Formats: sequence, structure tokens, C-alpha cells
Amino acid sequence: MDQKKLKRHHIMRSLILAGITALLAYLILSETLSHYLAPRLHMFSYVTLVILALLTIVSIRQIFVGSSVYDCDCEEQHKVPRTPMGSLLVYSLFILPIVMGFVMPDKILGSDVAEKRGITLLSNDVRKLADVTASANMNANAEENATENAKQTAEVKEDAEPSVEPQSETTNQVATPPVQATDDEQLRQRFSNGGFGDFYTDIAVFLHKQPVIELNDKVFLDGLTTMELYAKEFAGKELETMGFVYRQPDFTKQQFVVARFSVTCCTADSSVYGVLVEKEDANKWAKDSWVKVRGKLELRQVDGYDMLVLKASQVEAVSAPKDPYVYYSFEAATDS
Repeated sequence: MDQKKLKRHHIMRSLILAGITALLAYLILSETLSHYLAPRLHMFSYVTLVILALLTIVSIRQIFVGSSVYDCDCEEQHKVPRTPMGSLLVYSLFILPIVMGFVMPDKILGSDVAEKRGITLLSNDVRKLADVTASANMNANAEENATENAKQTAEVKEDAEPSVEPQSETTNQVATPPVQATDDEQLRQRFSNGGFGDFYTDIAVFLHKQPVIELNDKVFLDGLTTMELYAKEFAGKELETMGFVYRQPDFTKQQFVVARFSVTCCTADSSVYGVLVEKEDANKWAKDSWVKVRGKLELRQVDGYDMLVLKASQVEAVSAPKDPYVYYSFEAATDS
């Protein structure tokens, strides 16, 4: 192939590389990268941007320097398209996504995706954890009862034998009152009896101490799971949270879900979580509109499991946050 045709291919490849680099830079600078990737992967995007910029510079250099053989010494394995139709087909595969990235508006996930994937009000993982813990607690209680019975039997035998009590040397000494546990300690003991581990105990104590539980972005997923694990303890508590409105066909006019998408790596693996809300005028809030909801949690029985429903006292329209998705946090109680 002559140098003029090869130069045109270098120009096209340079434009494609520059377009991809510009698109990634636009997503980063406009703070819309979180619409597609979880924050923990953003660092990889920054590294990718640097690599793409270097490749673009190398490709532009080839336009002016030219080459008579392939720089990678791959002979005919990486040959350029030989026909105009082949060039159009190959390069269109790269140009089309770039154009779509700049032209099409950024759109966050909403009810259409939630309807296809289903929404989680009480996750299977939580149910399994509750079942396993209940079984473990039953076994532990059985062992405790056996130990207690053995102790009682031993005490009965000791009581049957006469014993001489030694005289106290300080009969007038005032007994020291027992140390009273603080409210935090009592609350922690209350939740630790559930057997779900220190992580959920910490979050449960952190949430329960709040006069009005604020289920914000940082604690949304872990907090929702914690409240489902300790549903009876959180029944009657005031809750405030934010999300988009989602409805299923079988919902009544007084029901909707205030929902959030959870993203692990990218939007392709997203899941939907939320709280069922009940309010008399709930049907006036449009699907996919963002709302802030406040109300009292009520306990319901669904398929033999405890489930919390938010009886809303107020619902107000809000704007969607810059990052509309929520993520699991291993330090939810300490970060919030």
C-alpha cells in the first residue's frame, strides 16, 4: 500500500483515538462517569485516560513520520482495510459509539429497568441470614438450657449439705450498688442478642439512636438490610429517605416504592432496593420522579417474614443527586 493511503488510515485512527479520549475526559469533567461506573473504578478510568492520550500522540506522530512496515512486526496480521467499503465498515464500529456518547443525553436508570430486573424490599440474602441465625440461636439456647440445668442440679446437691456461714468482720459496711449500664451499652446488648454480628449491631445502634432515622446515600443499603434484620426493634421509628418513585401493576393507589439502584461495578450489574411507602395521595407522584419521604415504620407479615412499611406523613419533590446510585460500605456507621 502506498504512503498516501496509509497516511489516510493513520489520520482516521488518530481521530478515533482522539474521540475516545475526549469522550472519557468529558465524562470525568462533567461528573457523569458515576452514571456508568461505580466510584471505586474511577481510578482505572483516570489511568485509561492517560494511556489513551499517549496512544493518540503516537498515532498522530505516525501521520507525519509515516512507516513502510508495521511497527509491531506482525506482518499481515494487522493490515489496514484494503477497500473503501471495508474501511467504512471497520471505522464505523468505532465512530458510532463516540458520536452516540456525545449526542445522546445522559440518562440514569429508572422504573423501566427496575420492572425488568425486579425490586428487592427484603433480599433473599437477608432471609437466609435470618434463618441461619435463628437456627444457630436455637442450638445455642439448647446448650445454654442444658448447662443451666446442670448448674441447678449441682446447686440443689450443695443446698442439701449443711454449711456454716463465716461471720462478717464488718457488719456495718454499706453494700456497694451495682454499676448501671449506659443507654448505649443497653442498646448494643439488645441488638447483639440477634446474633447477626458486630457490623450490623453497630449500624443498628447508630440508626436506633437517631430521633429520625436518616437513610442517606452512605447508609442506604446497609441500613435497609439492618432494619429488615431487626424489623421488630425498628417498628414505630421515624424514617426519612430519598429515591425515585417506582410502582408495580399490583400496587394500590396509596402505594409506591421509594427506590435506589445499587451498582457494584457498572450499571450492567445494577440491582434495585427500596422501601414500600403508603400514603393516601401517593398516586399523584409521577413514576421516576425523585421524592424525599418521611414517616413512621410499621411492621407487616409477608410470606412468614417481618417486613417494614413506611406510613408517610410527608412527601416532597426533590432533584436527582449527581450520583443517583448507592453502594455498600464496610464503614457505614462510622462514615455517616
